[in-house]
Amino acid sequence: MVDSVKNYGIAGVSTTLELGKQGAKIDASDSAIISLKDKDGALEEIAIANGTASSHAVTKAQLDDAGSQKLSYVSTSVSYNGGNVSIGTAAANTTIQKIIVEKGAGNWTGHNDTTEITVGDNADVDRLFAGFDPDGGQHQIDKDHTYSTATPLNAYVTQGGASAGTATVKLFYTGSIE
Repeated sequence: MVDSVKNYGIAGVSTTLELGKQGAKIDASDSAIISLKDKDGALEEIAIANGTASSHAVTKAQLDDAGSQKLSYVSTSVSYNGGNVSIGTAAANTTIQKIIVEKGAGNWTGHNDTTEITVGDNADVDRLFAGFDPDGGQHQIDKDHTYSTATPLNAYVTQGGASAGTATVKLFYTGSIE
């Protein structure tokens, strides 16, 4: 049997490999970067499939999706006589992870049993938080509530007997609140 491949002592290819006559080139002349270039040396775009293992490259769509799941927060201040305070609108598929309500530096002067801060939406004003104690410091509730449609979120302040006082309301979430 005749060996149809002749070996001329070639041990590999050059650091630049041309794909066909006047075709794109794979350039590995820098050992830290491998580039795909056109015949004139300009960088070319490449197409890849979605990565399925931790060692695979990922598409921009996969990267954008992973980035949209980062934890963000929005903060607003409320006062004893603030009524309904808009926090923002949670976009569809936004998940509220945690709510923190922290009493301001001063006291809630004259507060009574009806003095309250709740956090929620128009359908359920305390869906996310209830139980503010004007004598306390920081109140935290871990939630895992996902809004399926765009929903305005509010802090609802019930003055009760209070004549002074402030608080900060923070919502930690994944998704978008505008």
